[in-house]
Amino acid sequence: MNPPDQPLPRPVPPLDPVPAAGARVVLIGPPAAGKSTIGRLLADRLGLPLTDTDALIVNDNGPISEIFADRGEARFREIERAVVRRSLRRLLDRPGVVSLGGGAILNSGTRAQLKHPAIKVINIEIDEETAGRRLHGSHRPLLAGDEDPITRWSALLEERRALYESVATISVSASNAPPSTIVNRIVDILTGLQRAEEYARFWHSEADGEDEHGERTED
Repeated sequence: MNPPDQPLPRPVPPLDPVPAAGARVVLIGPPAAGKSTIGRLLADRLGLPLTDTDALIVNDNGPISEIFADRGEARFREIERAVVRRSLRRLLDRPGVVSLGGGAILNSGTRAQLKHPAIKVINIEIDEETAGRRLHGSHRPLLAGDEDPITRWSALLEERRALYESVATISVSASNAPPSTIVNRIVDILTGLQRAEEYARFWHSEADGEDEHGERTED
């Protein structure tokens, strides 16, 4: 019990009744991490629009493998950057889920956008064994050629790992679990982050002498 000369603490204000429904989420990670599938399920779960940047590129320019073959990787990265820039700008205007291609993180402008405090960046991780199963029969342009695809995949991951981690709000392992389970983990993480932000705002207003509505209180 509180001593009689001390006021009772005010209750913490209730959280949003639909946790994470106002989130701005970006999924990053290596090829074959399942970002498109996880993104679709996550967007459905939260009732948010989904933007898959690879799908937008294909819709406007044709298959990615043909862009690489006909115009080269440098031109593909230019196209990708334009699509990603627009998608991330729209994400700041309204909540949603954006799934990025595995190499989008290579662009410094994209990395700068991903560091915006309103955006939650989820790095989807998979192990080599999972990647090997998913890459069987794949025609991804950066994994084509004489080199074993999983060897090339591992090299790409090592080249990009630090970039993924540099912008990630949090990393989630997607190995040995169905996409629905991964989505549950992400929702739990987003809800926890929202809860922490709500508490931080509440206690900050308390320290500044404001009530739960942002009004100044009397000393």
